[in-house]
Amino acid sequence: MAEKFNHIAYICSYCGARQVKSAGSGRPAPGTCARKGKTRDGRSKPHTWVIDKKF
Repeated sequence: MAEKFNHIAYICSYCGARQVKSAGSGRPAPGTCARKGKTRDGRSKPHTWVIDKKF
């Protein structure tokens, strides 16, 4: 029988920022990552969210 997860913890692979979301709500909004560089026009780049753990 498959396990059901209620929450998923996401972590940014660059800066280590964490967010916990409910399982059905999808990935977090990209936001801006402090450790990534900037684009040519000076804007900050977005977070890169990966799944840390499911619970």
